[in-house]
Formats: sequence, structure tokens, C-alpha cells
Amino acid sequence: MKKIVIGIDIGGTRTKIGLVDLDLGQVLVIEIIATETNNVQIFEQGLNDTIDAMKRKAKEENTQIIGIGIGVSSFVFEDGMVDSTYGFMDFMEDYPLANIIQKTHQLSCIVDNDARLVALGEANFGKGKGFKRVLVLTLGTGLGVGFVINQKLDDKLPFGHMAGHISIIQNDVKCYCGKIGCLESLVSATGILAAAQRMNFKEKYPAIPLTVENIFKASEEGNLEAKTIFNTFIEHLKIGISNYINIYAPDKIILGGGVAKGLKNHLNLLQNETYLGAFKSYKTSIEISDLEEYAGILGSAALFNNKKKEIVKL
Repeated sequence: MKKIVIGIDIGGTRTKIGLVDLDLGQVLVIEIIATETNNVQIFEQGLNDTIDAMKRKAKEENTQIIGIGIGVSSFVFEDGMVDSTYGFMDFMEDYPLANIIQKTHQLSCIVDNDARLVALGEANFGKGKGFKRVLVLTLGTGLGVGFVINQKLDDKLPFGHMAGHISIIQNDVKCYCGKIGCLESLVSATGILAAAQRMNFKEKYPAIPLTVENIFKASEEGNLEAKTIFNTFIEHLKIGISNYINIYAPDKIILGGGVAKGLKNHLNLLQNETYLGAFKSYKTSIEISDLEEYAGILGSAALFNNKKKEIVKL
């Protein structure tokens, strides 16, 4: 019997829901819905409707679903209770997400931190496959950090889910976490755009829509302000990676998220062999994810790779 799992990645603006064949490591069907951040009833209805659609699809294919895995930006307790999304979704304060889904759909549900599950997806099905220690940095609206050892999460609970909040420099950039010069506030899309705004980039270049992609493109084309923004971003990210190397000693570092797409031709700038590694012969390599938005779905489903859960007939 195939292991079919519904994998869900709840993002800041979009929620991606996929039907995953764990044996093949493939997303068979994917649906993307807008993430409702204010109204809990609308949020649950959208999630439930899409899960029901996935269940119908599985039944049509004469397969059985063994569970539902969900990634959300928060600390999540072992029983699937979401601690807090720090204002991202106000109703997700001590929110029993796993229990709600299990009761509604009569399927086992496991919930974990979204960045950890992106890393789990990369380690099992992406460029981290075959490597023992895999570190994944998701450069999106914020900065997600996930670490996997031997294709498994490094801990039962996401104690390190705030690992993006390390101070890199002491300047006037204050992160929402309360620290000054926090890595997330410097290398995320939000941080890059804030840097551009401080330089009055939009006013100086009104013909260039203010996006990270356009700033990176303008840098490659020789725009001086854009080059300053890009080079500063690279320097901050390089320092952050060096810090993470000293903490995790990964065999493979994978960069994901929308910001990472603009780094495909610049990975050499992030290599820094002048800092000490874990041991004399320590080496690591940095790559860009090719799973892209499927990583979180696959990682959420992979929560059931080593779980012996009762199969519920649809």
C-alpha cells in the first residue's frame, strides 16, 4: 500500500496543500489558497474544503491517506498546539490545530514549525538527500532556519525556530524580535526592501518597481545604489552562514525562498574559508533549492515517514 499523505505549508500570504506519495517523493496534486490571517472560521473552512478535495482525489485513485502534516510559522508543542505566530495570525495563540484537523477529518495530524519542515523536505527529497547534516535557510518574507540529521529533525520540538534572530551588526535596524542588527531584519525580503527605502531607492528610480528581484537585477546592470544594497546583503548573509556553520557544522547548506532565487549566479560570494570550521578538514557546500514551493509540502508529509499511524479509510 502506498503511503499517501496530505502535506500543508501555511505561509504568510498563501497556503499550499498537496497530496504526496512518500514512496516516490512526489507531490501528486497541489492546491494553493490565500492564507486567511484574521478570521479563524474562514481559515478553518478554507483548509477543510481543500483537505476534503484531496481526500476525494485520493479515493478516486483508490489510495488511502495515512495522515495530514502541517507546517506553520511558530513554536509547536508535541500535541500539535500552536504557541504563537507573533501577530501573523492573531487567532493562533495556544491554538490546537492538530486536534481540530483530526476531529474534523478523522485522520492523524502532525504539526511542526514550517522552516523545520522545509529542511526535512530538502533533506529527504531535494539537494540535501544523501547528506548527513543538512542546514536550510529559507530567505523569504522572514528568515527560516531548519536543521536535519540523517533525514530526521534534530529535535522532537522546534526549540531553535528563532535561529534567524542572531545579531550580526550593531546599527539602527531593529527587528520585531527586539534585537538590533538581527540577521532576519537584514537578509529577508522585508529587510532588503527596508534598506532600499532608507536609501530612497523608489524616489530615485521611479521606473524600477521596488521588489527584491528588481533590486538584484539593477545591481547586475550596474546601478550603484542597488549594488550597495546587494553587496551589503551578501556580506550580512555570509556572516550569518559562518555563524551557523560554527553551530551546526552542516555537510550541505541549502538556500530556499524567493530571495534565494536571485543568488544562483553569486553563490561563490557566500563561501568564506577564512573562518575556522568544526575541524581541520571540515568542508561544506552551498546550493539553491530546486524544490522551491514544494519543499514545505514534502517536508510536512515526511513527518509520517517513520510514523506508524492507523490508516483511516475514506
